[in-house]
Amino acid sequence: MASDPLRVGVIGLGFGQYHVRGYQACPGVVVETICSRTAATAQRVAKDYGIAETQTDYRAVLDRGDIDAVSICTPVNLHRQMVMEALEAGKHVLCEKPLGLNAGEAKDMLESARRSGKVHMTNFGWRFNGPAFRMKSLLDEGYIGRVYHLNARYMMGYRASPRKAHSWRERRLEAGLGAMGDLGVHLIDMTRWWAGEFERVCALMHTLIPERRAPDSSAMRESELEDACAFLAQMQGGVQAVFHVSRCALYTDFIHIDIHGSDGALHFQFVRDTMQASLKGGQGLRGNLQPLSVPSRQGALSPQRHFVEAIRSGVEADPSFHEGYCVQQVADAITTSEEQQTWVSLS
Repeated sequence: MASDPLRVGVIGLGFGQYHVRGYQACPGVVVETICSRTAATAQRVAKDYGIAETQTDYRAVLDRGDIDAVSICTPVNLHRQMVMEALEAGKHVLCEKPLGLNAGEAKDMLESARRSGKVHMTNFGWRFNGPAFRMKSLLDEGYIGRVYHLNARYMMGYRASPRKAHSWRERRLEAGLGAMGDLGVHLIDMTRWWAGEFERVCALMHTLIPERRAPDSSAMRESELEDACAFLAQMQGGVQAVFHVSRCALYTDFIHIDIHGSDGALHFQFVRDTMQASLKGGQGLRGNLQPLSVPSRQGALSPQRHFVEAIRSGVEADPSFHEGYCVQQVADAITTSEEQQTWVSLS
């Protein structure tokens, strides 16, 4: 019944705390239990958010028959196993991005989710941002005419200090990707949502800080993943695209995306200092870009609310695991391009 409370569990309490807040803002949703591999972390978060139960074993969450849905917010190498077990336990699943270590894992999760009949969703949160949603609407309406080319940058400095300790985000078997997994997959999803499918890519990856201190000693450990990635893409309809992501870019912390077409241009910007996104646009051959209004949206304003509404209505969530799989295919092609130093086509 729609009036019954929806009971959820959150597994992984790094970014998982955003999921807790998102669920607690949804009417008729109860975060029943949370799980972290360390009891102290789980107890601290439970106290902060008023959650009665904590676990250190994710299977204890999945074994609860009264839990309807789970968010999986763990390191990427744990996603596939946890997602598959959650679906087998009859749970709806919202999984953090990137969906898997590679497209093969993502495809396994997508196929299992479809067989289960449960709601499945990848947490590409920018789809629920007002200016980003308005950008999508304007492009669909033909505001800039035929899309010619786009330029997208996601630049941050959270790993710029060499003093930052080594973590799972530097280990290939746990994270799969570095800056591309943290930031780049968001740009792939946003631009694919706005402008269509990727057809081929050519990439250059760079590990800017090759070693970091181990968190529990003075020993140095190799950083196995990229801190920055620049890549070119040809997208659906011949759209030319240029991308650049970095987690070692000082004095930045922004997203800038420009899309130009036959009749005008659009500019999306997010600045972390203000936590505000904005949209500018212009039509015609001359003039300056002007701020565009962003109408208030009806319905879901967060990934968690959309996930909950999809469960209650029985419709497919968007972005589902399908979008997670498609983004992973592009990310795999980017990795292959770096390895082979050539253009890679996506079939």
